[in-house]
Amino acid sequence: MHKEMTLNELSHKVGVTASLISQVERGVADPSISTLKKISDALSTSISSFFFGSDQEGIFPRDNDFSPIVKKNERKILSPCQGVHYQLLSKNLRGKLEFLLAVYDVGATTGPSPYSHRGEECALVLKGKLEIQLLNSVYVLGKDDSIVFSCEIPHRVTNAGKIPAVSIWCITPPSF
Repeated sequence: MHKEMTLNELSHKVGVTASLISQVERGVADPSISTLKKISDALSTSISSFFFGSDQEGIFPRDNDFSPIVKKNERKILSPCQGVHYQLLSKNLRGKLEFLLAVYDVGATTGPSPYSHRGEECALVLKGKLEIQLLNSVYVLGKDDSIVFSCEIPHRVTNAGKIPAVSIWCITPPSF
């Protein structure tokens, strides 16, 4: 993605070092989700464009792909930071919902600090224990617990258990 911006200009907009931007660009550093969100905002793009390319191949259906089904082996995989793995359960991001299966390795977190974006999220924990930080409040969810919140509230997710945590997330409108 070419936005006529230098590394220094981008790093200033994002609030990180030019060195970190360079490392992310070369694939030698795994930024937090909050940093990815800041980079995508600065570049006026979605986070998903970093995983699938600017043409959104794999996210938006081809003209002849009208099936609403996503087979398990056809899911798009997103790993925005170390220990956090998302599988896109939605067929595409053109609709009003984004549906994800999230796996958080033991101790994994979406980043060192909370981040925000537009919309609303709902999560259901299928396995393990997740700690959800919403601004200054922390909620611990176990198996079969769920949560709904405005994405505009700065938030962060951490696996607070001793096994990988598995959860289903629905985000509206799609913001990944």
